[in-house]
Amino acid sequence: MKTKVLFLSFFFMGIVFLPLKSGAQEFPVTTTTNATTLGGVAFDGYNYLFGFVEDSVNNVTAQFVSSSGALVGSKISVGYIGGAPLVAFDGTKYLLLWSSPKQLFNPDKSIIDSVHGQFVSTSGTLIGSRFLVAANATISSPKGGCLEYNNGLYMVIYKQNDINYAVTINPSGTISTPVQLSTQLIGDNAIAFDGTNYLVAWWTHGINHYGYEQDIYGQFISSTGSLVGQNFLIDDDNLASDNPLSIAFDGTNYMVTYHAQVSGGGEWNLYSRFVSTSAVVDNKICLRDSTYSPSFGYSSFDGTNYLVTWADNAFSLQSVIRGRYYNTQGVPIDSMFTIFTSLNGDIPVFAGHFFTNNKFLVVTFRMDTSNFTYGDIYGAFIPSSTSSLTPIRTGEEIYTIYPNPASDKVNIVITNNKIYKSLNIYNILGRRVITQSINQDKTQVDVSGLSTGVYFIQLSDGNNNKTHKLVIKR
Repeated sequence: MKTKVLFLSFFFMGIVFLPLKSGAQEFPVTTTTNATTLGGVAFDGYNYLFGFVEDSVNNVTAQFVSSSGALVGSKISVGYIGGAPLVAFDGTKYLLLWSSPKQLFNPDKSIIDSVHGQFVSTSGTLIGSRFLVAANATISSPKGGCLEYNNGLYMVIYKQNDINYAVTINPSGTISTPVQLSTQLIGDNAIAFDGTNYLVAWWTHGINHYGYEQDIYGQFISSTGSLVGQNFLIDDDNLASDNPLSIAFDGTNYMVTYHAQVSGGGEWNLYSRFVSTSAVVDNKICLRDSTYSPSFGYSSFDGTNYLVTWADNAFSLQSVIRGRYYNTQGVPIDSMFTIFTSLNGDIPVFAGHFFTNNKFLVVTFRMDTSNFTYGDIYGAFIPSSTSSLTPIRTGEEIYTIYPNPASDKVNIVITNNKIYKSLNIYNILGRRVITQSINQDKTQVDVSGLSTGVYFIQLSDGNNNKTHKLVIKR
């Protein structure tokens, strides 16, 4: 990925919003700096199971983490080497899925792989033996394959000679006949489920060549593994569109997040397109422009809005993971915020997340900059878009806004002796609807006259502003 100096500001609807550091407390999943690749994560109602590989031989490994971010038990070794395992939960047990290791960011590397599976209990014991899912196939590279569980079956997407195939696996381990999804040579995959069908998306490439104009295609497939309709174009402009894709479903449309290279060269923009369940593709929305060298975009849905995360300046010493909430029309509803920065000399490279247990789990892989090979895995819990994001930490300052959502009164508590002079509240159109002076540590604001919706509270000390989202509910 390309690097560029990061400029920490954002302008929206005439108001300058400074990026915020999320109030979430991050936690380590591995701390020995010998993990080599982060895989998938799934939740069983009590704990999360992280899949990853570690050490120079790429041991396939897993680790339980509690719903509060504490490690549960010891690391689980599958007993084989391979790529980072995908993880899914069927209500009783987990399935880990992996293939032989490839170079993570060199998908052109030619290796004959096989995709294997292993069931794991919620107590961490291996159930049965490793079993073959597909010969001469791969799920390697950042999102070369997909694994989901819905309607009583696991859905597996893998690549064979760079062609997409799908199989289902029942909880007993019976594997269906493979179904071919694509006719083009493909790169990375993404998948989401709408309650009836899956949408699988991928980007195309030329024979033995990734560096040309790529298009993004989609294909619907039923939960039982039957094709629904035909391949259709999601993005077909004259620019390269690659890097890992992400899909989330909001109950009506899918949000497909991807990258497209800017005209004339080198940098990339981060985009999304909404796709209906009948394959109608909407106009693209720019989430982050090439000024910030964004990469590894990822989206998930909390029941009301989307959380989109990405890496600014990945693979540089300025690498940082950002997040922002968007509504179902692709409009940002809040300031962007920082989730992961460098720690002990290790930089966050990419992040993924999903919404469960009433919160987002965002996970990242921090690489050791001395060799860009090993690193550690971290997680952070982020509240839903309709929950309070407080306390928000910006340096040593802490302020708390409650209740949020609010109906009649809002309290703002400022600590660390920080002095703010004024408070303004803006609606989503950028129009100021309340202004009030601040002359004490705790200020109460009457919001009874505001309609239900999303607003922004801006605190000013006369020189700098701090902005936070406020939700009004009646």
